[in-house]
Amino acid sequence: MIPVSAFNRRVERPARTAWRAGAVALLLALAGCADQDAPGLGEPGYVGGFFGGVVSDEPNATLIGQEVLTVGGSAADAAVSVGFALGVTMPNRAGVGAHGACLVHDAALGITEVLDFLPPAAGSGGVAMPTFARGMAALHARYGRLPWRGLVSAAEQLARLGHRPSRATRRELGASWPRIVADPIALAAISNGTGKAPDAVRRWQQIQLAGLLGQVRFRGGGALYSGGLSRSVHQGYRQAGAQFSLSDLQNYLPVWRRPAGVRVGEHRAYVLPPPVQAGIPLGQTLGILYEDRSASVPGDAAGNEALLRAWTAAAGDFDRWSAGGPLDDDQVDALLDEARIDTLRDQAAVSRPQRFAAIPPIDSGATGFVAVDRDGMAVACTLSLGGAAGAGRMPANQGFFAANAGVGFWNSPVILANDSTFQVYLAAAGDGGAAGLAGLLQAVLRTYRDGAALREVLAEPRLAYTPRIGAIVEASGLQAQREAATALSLPVRQTQSLGRINVVYCPSGLPVDPEDRLCGAEADPRGHGLTALAE
Repeated sequence: MIPVSAFNRRVERPARTAWRAGAVALLLALAGCADQDAPGLGEPGYVGGFFGGVVSDEPNATLIGQEVLTVGGSAADAAVSVGFALGVTMPNRAGVGAHGACLVHDAALGITEVLDFLPPAAGSGGVAMPTFARGMAALHARYGRLPWRGLVSAAEQLARLGHRPSRATRRELGASWPRIVADPIALAAISNGTGKAPDAVRRWQQIQLAGLLGQVRFRGGGALYSGGLSRSVHQGYRQAGAQFSLSDLQNYLPVWRRPAGVRVGEHRAYVLPPPVQAGIPLGQTLGILYEDRSASVPGDAAGNEALLRAWTAAAGDFDRWSAGGPLDDDQVDALLDEARIDTLRDQAAVSRPQRFAAIPPIDSGATGFVAVDRDGMAVACTLSLGGAAGAGRMPANQGFFAANAGVGFWNSPVILANDSTFQVYLAAAGDGGAAGLAGLLQAVLRTYRDGAALREVLAEPRLAYTPRIGAIVEASGLQAQREAATALSLPVRQTQSLGRINVVYCPSGLPVDPEDRLCGAEADPRGHGLTALAE
């Protein structure tokens, strides 16, 4: 584990710095020969042709990320801008009070890393420490190209000048409105003092949040954790019931980790390692099902039964390894190696589903987004407040929700890449819980393995499994899914929709020659998100 030690300045490793310096020098030389007035890095028009893509649950956030890519920003720059924007446009699922994790794949360096900005144990107060800002600062310090201030300013302007909320924003706030109304501080901040939810007619301003974002923009991601702002934030959190100390807040550091990975075909699927709960079960289920071509096909009863058996085997294995305390890197690797997957596959073929402990909620109240750039970098992140509107409380005078403490982070983005060429083929992130994991599993198997069209895959009915409930099917689901659950004596619960995931899929990989590039990106039709991808 590598703790992050610098947040208000760019920190780049020598290999990446040298590679960028040469690339920038060449671009400047070519620009000087061709056109003295050509746009520079950070200016509109700097990138011609394929710039990459962004997909998120909210259109305004996606468009902000797209703008970052078109002026030459990296996928990490775009992810930072999208993350801050989601805190304005979807404050009940993201924001400065949120926490989360990102998978980052850099084809130029041939590495995949995990950025873990999850909060430490917070005692019994029910309110988690805000870790998002330092997480984004760490991502920018390691992989950013553009100045920090520009990446935060777009979100600040959305909050300060106001905007007409998108359909995605109105839907989210409507679903969380009973919790928002219950907290006078949150109600005043979200409703501009009117007591009413934002609508599609009036411009929606968040003045308190804009003020805080202005300080983060000007002073850097560490502003929240030092000086007068840290004391103000901590006081607000203490009034909201938080148990962490001021020194805990000021000393918090994100961590860079090795990802966990499982071989799927010619590539490797990377997921989040422990202590995140969701990554290993997702990776094991992918490994178990990859060779079974019938599994995950919604209309096939036998395939759906195989899917449920695989989830059950992974859930049982989670019950065993999670009880043993912290794992080192070798132990994590062993959970996803070929021998372990073969054993679980054999167990899945013969065992009956059992009831296990705390795995996982249907929806973890998170939001996931993906950014890729033309150089082959992919960033897939999931942000969470531990439930819709988090703890249901806003620290006074800050304008963002505090996250709910004591809730497991049942979220894991996934990135598929090649170990030899370092090209990335698929990057996806969702809203977590059993619903989000089911969507990610189906997207990987049906697109990468089966060759199905991404748009069609995201529209297919989903089947999820959680040991406390049994099988969960969508209202539009197929009879084959119910038959599979019945065959395994599993209870069946019906819900309107299962999860929202956002996916970028490049069958020919990234980066490649522009004429050979083939990429698709889709926001989940269960929500009202947006895709911005250069074709």
